[in-house]
Formats: sequence, C-alpha cells, structure tokens
Amino acid sequence: MSNLPRTEEVEQQYHHLYQTGAYAEALELVTREAYIFPEYAQKVIYSWRVECALGLKDKDMALCLLDEALRAGYWYSNIQEDEDFALLHGDPEFERLAGISAERRAQAMANAVPVIKTFPPTSRPSPYPLLLALHGANASAESEHWNSAVARGWFLGMPQSSQVFAPGRYTWNDWDWALQEVPQRFAAICAEHPIDTNRVVLAGFSQGGGLATWLGLGRAIRVRGLILVGPYLADVNNLLPTLDKHGPYDLRAYIVAGTRDQYCHQIAQQLAELLPNYGITCKLDVYADMEHRFPLDFEHKLPEALDYVMELQ
Repeated sequence: MSNLPRTEEVEQQYHHLYQTGAYAEALELVTREAYIFPEYAQKVIYSWRVECALGLKDKDMALCLLDEALRAGYWYSNIQEDEDFALLHGDPEFERLAGISAERRAQAMANAVPVIKTFPPTSRPSPYPLLLALHGANASAESEHWNSAVARGWFLGMPQSSQVFAPGRYTWNDWDWALQEVPQRFAAICAEHPIDTNRVVLAGFSQGGGLATWLGLGRAIRVRGLILVGPYLADVNNLLPTLDKHGPYDLRAYIVAGTRDQYCHQIAQQLAELLPNYGITCKLDVYADMEHRFPLDFEHKLPEALDYVMELQ
C-alpha cells in the first residue's frame, strides 16, 4: 500500500492514466476525487479535466469546464496559441473565454513581486561558482536541501516564482512566464554578485527540475551541468525540437528519482536515455522505495552531484 497522501496518490494515478491515453478513466478519477484537494488546487483540477475532455475530442465538455473554471476566478496562460487547445481554436465561445483568461494573466504579471534568495559562500574567494536551484510546484524557495553546496564554496541562488498558487506557495504553471522570469533573476544575481558565469549549474526539484531542463537545453541560461531531482515534464518528447536546434551539447546531468515516484521515475529514465544522444553525459541515481521527494541523504549527495556535472571527479 502506498504511503503517499491521498492527493499525491491521485495526482500520480492521473498522470499515468493521461499519459497512456486513458482519458475517460483519468477524467472520472479527478472528477470523483476533486473534493479531496484544497481550494487553491482546484485551478489545476479544472485544467486536468479540460485536458481529458480535449483528449476525448469532446468540445462541448471542454468549453463548459473552461467556463466553470473562469467563473470560479481562475485563468490559464496562452491558450489561444497552445496546440493542446487546437480543438477549440476558432470557436467564438473559446475566443471569448481565452480573452478573459489573457486579461487576468496580464493583471497577475503586472502585480507580480520578484523574489530571489541568495546564500554566498564564506570559504572561498570570488568570483563564485553558482548553483541556481528552482523549487517545485506549490512550494517556496527554501535552501534546506541545497545548503551543502554553500559549505563547499558555491553561491546558492534561489529564484522564487512570482506566480502565486496559495499563501506562501508558488508555482511555475505558466511556462512562458517562468521561461522569461528565471533568466531575468539569473541576470540580476550575476549583476549584483561576483559570479563566475563559466561555472553555473542549474538544478531543481519536480516542476522546478523540468523547468531547469528546458532552460538549460534551450540555452536560455548557459550552464555547465544540470542536477534534476524527481524532474517533472508533461512529455519528454516535447524536448526534441529544442535538442535538435541547440545540440550537440558539452554538459552533464545528474538525475535523481525514486522507484515509487512512478511518473517522475519514468521521466528520469527517459531523460537518461535521450540526452546522451545529444552529447549530454548522464548519471541516473535511483532510490528504491522512494516516493516524490528529496532523498534523505541528498545533503551529502549534492557535493558529489556538483563534482560530477563539473567533471571534477
């Protein structure tokens, strides 16, 4: 029996069903279990239900669910350009709903407050190598799992998303927004602190790991390596155009996953198999019986991961 909280168990079941094309079963699951999720998570639940309706080619259901979500005060990013919404493109009702969503997104971005947490080392002279670490979804920038890098002479920078999910919780759900925001925060760190831009490692947990992957492979931030813990990506194959455009690379990736984290374990395996085809040397560190979290020994493993991606072994 799983030790995961029921909400996380449902989330993993949903992603598995959706990725295997079992859209009706995924829709039934999240509709039935929506009540167990807190109010601030209902935006995501609505998006899952819309995804399933689109997967089922049920245009009326998708429009109805999108309308319900907007009436509840939520919004979604760039759906007029999103190919996942292609079934609805051109429909007058969809265009109306998309316009409302775009207005709310623009207002949210205008009100956003950027936050960067920085932890400079005291044990080495500048310029410093930089570890830029991204938090997961529905979390905040906390240094707990990354502090051992500072003790080893690394400057730790932690951008906190300005996308508010709930009080004290932040998300990277608006991918286009995140892909603009993190490079801006990186540039601010480099402008304000003595950073060696030839020694930059990009890291992240869960959704932050997926975002780090996109930023590094898209060369939005020039990095020497990636450290990805339980990386979340909707579909690894979506990286292929970016890899084909920007590869080959000369960098390394250290990827961590638990066998009981079914969805992200699969993503980690796919990355470890795909990336070497583009010149990226990978080390996949798998933990038996670990769910979707940091390994208990990650504080001690992080220096090893940094050495690996910097080719210092």
